[in-house]
Amino acid sequence: MLPIDERLFEIDAVLEALTQEVLASSEASSYRLAKKAFEEDADLQEKVARLDENRAFLTYRPEIRALQKEIALNEKVYQLKLAENELQALLSALTEKIAASISPTIAVNTYNPIKGGTKHAHRRI
Repeated sequence: MLPIDERLFEIDAVLEALTQEVLASSEASSYRLAKKAFEEDADLQEKVARLDENRAFLTYRPEIRALQKEIALNEKVYQLKLAENELQALLSALTEKIAASISPTIAVNTYNPIKGGTKHAHRRI
């Protein structure tokens, strides 16, 4: 744990500035717009709620599988997933730069499904 001193306050200020830059990025803006469009589509939200309520029956009820496919192919869902992946790519690149500045042997999680990553894929810098 870092002792509370002037360096800790400097680190906190840098982190706050970095957070603001990420929030101001085009990736974050695209994500917010896509998420808003997704959340404001009442018909889509009703379908998502119905799927969530019946997820346990996915294997046994073809109409629930069809609903899942319909949701997955929805343009707003697609745009939200793209925006999520672009934001994840930005955050992964930022994490890699921070880790590399400390040590080239630090492993960081670079999960990005569009680029063939997995949730547990780690990449050494």
